[in-house]
Amino acid sequence: MQALTIRPIADADGALPPLIYTVGFLTRWDDVLMLHRRNPPNQDLWNGVGGHIEPGESPLACILREVEEETGYRLASARFCGLLTWEGFEIPPAGLYIFTAPAPDGEPRPNSEGDLEWKPRQWVFTSPETVSNIHLFGPPVLSGAPPQVYHFAYQNGEILWHTTRPCPNSIL
Repeated sequence: MQALTIRPIADADGALPPLIYTVGFLTRWDDVLMLHRRNPPNQDLWNGVGGHIEPGESPLACILREVEEETGYRLASARFCGLLTWEGFEIPPAGLYIFTAPAPDGEPRPNSEGDLEWKPRQWVFTSPETVSNIHLFGPPVLSGAPPQVYHFAYQNGEILWHTTRPCPNSIL
């Protein structure tokens, strides 16, 4: 897999916000490894694993590092599934790279970010305990759809509207 470069990507709507995070969803059969977050953003909700892209680090290198730090799993690769951007959320406008990967054998190790549990896909896509935007981008991402840009606008913690469009060629 090619390394992705962090840079503003101009498309028909202008430049995307800074793409400074990653999120990854590890799968095993019909289950998804989810993290019950102890800290903001999305505190007390279930999400994938991931985090901040370090200076000089590619998004792929970031998700591989974050998966190892948060689960103990060492992955050789992960599939790029798209970008998620937001505005009006509890943190400033920004974006993240979405990845998926099959989980290695064994159970994840505990970490300081939150509790890890295997959850059925249908639960991930519908539970009020998961980050709400996963209900919208999770099904296509985890079904292997081509990479998309998923944009969400929030007000008072609720999704006001969202859009989905093809991922710009400059990121693929």
